[in-house]
Amino acid sequence: MRYHIDLPSGSLPSGFGLTAQGDVGGFGVAAHSDWRLEGTIDYTVKPWLDLHLGYRSVNFNYQASGGFDLGFNVHMKGPMLNATFKF
Repeated sequence: MRYHIDLPSGSLPSGFGLTAQGDVGGFGVAAHSDWRLEGTIDYTVKPWLDLHLGYRSVNFNYQASGGFDLGFNVHMKGPMLNATFKF
């Protein structure tokens, strides 16, 4: 799921917004469980360029079936700086 809101341009220059997004998956198909959460402050520089500054947390948990001793559990988190180019 994803939600974006444009911030009112009263105290800020126009073009600022906030975005929150996340997903949950796995359910035993590709992984036992995985999820992702992220939040960003967005700024529209030009109609074709958006900048995003935020934080992301991603977790992935996999364990092989069939008696194999194979698996991993990864949790990555930290700040991010992204750009979106529209064409």
